[in-house]
Amino acid sequence: MTTAIKRFPPDKPVANIVEEIKQSGVAIIENLFTSDAIDSLSAKLNPRLEAQEPGGGEFFGNRKRSVGGLFGLGPEFSEHLLGNERVLELADAILLPEYPMAATSTPPEPLGFFEVPDPTIGPNCHHYRINATVAMQVCRGGQNQTLHRDEWRYLPYMRPDPDGPEVTLAIMVACSDFTEKNGATRYVPGSHRWARDRQPEETEVVQAVMPRGSAAFWLGTIFHGLGASVDDQPRTGLIYSFVVDRFTQEENQFTAVPAAIAATLPKRAQQLIGYRSSSALNFIEGLDDNHVLSL
Repeated sequence: MTTAIKRFPPDKPVANIVEEIKQSGVAIIENLFTSDAIDSLSAKLNPRLEAQEPGGGEFFGNRKRSVGGLFGLGPEFSEHLLGNERVLELADAILLPEYPMAATSTPPEPLGFFEVPDPTIGPNCHHYRINATVAMQVCRGGQNQTLHRDEWRYLPYMRPDPDGPEVTLAIMVACSDFTEKNGATRYVPGSHRWARDRQPEETEVVQAVMPRGSAAFWLGTIFHGLGASVDDQPRTGLIYSFVVDRFTQEENQFTAVPAAIAATLPKRAQQLIGYRSSSALNFIEGLDDNHVLSL
């Protein structure tokens, strides 16, 4: 039987949490977001979620409601999700950008143009940005979601390298308590190290049981999926993920958060949403590489 997902308090040193994510593919930080922050986000999300009939198709277990484009719904999403220093510290340490986003992160040593970086040290990208955002509410009934890896969205164009750098990091924020009964998200720790053709057994699956305000962090190479609920009260969580700048974003942030809305957000949030370039990728002549939204 697979052991439970390891959990940490918010003030645990980043290095300890990063080590666990790299080792197991997933870790939980309990009570990372304040009750006020979750209340603020839920006030925006719940009316939209509760206005829907549960569905989502077979892949999602047929019993979920969802809302995407979160950073276009209101400034509180950028404030609480993109302004959280611990989240950015972890993203910096996993994705190893040339230009980190957390105030406390130290940039890696710059490389020459043709130098190949050590993937454990970096830099492994110029920067990272939002990949996808969605709030999901799991309702009673249905079935477990098919276990999958987030990296599959880039196949066959990307050839995964188990010794190479990480390209995505996802975060699930618990907007209500996650329990076994209400279908807490299911993970297969260690599966990011498996051979490509190995499939998980049910005995290898564990659930991310965690209190409201907590967050699970996982790599794009680990098997995971929503759990089925047998609880009359729905379970609500929101997911946002980061991807290195050399990969396209799963969710089109320039539609979800058009420039007129992005212009009202802090510069760091604009950059993380995608209003940014490098000298080699996505550049716009005459605009600052690190900030392409002209104000």
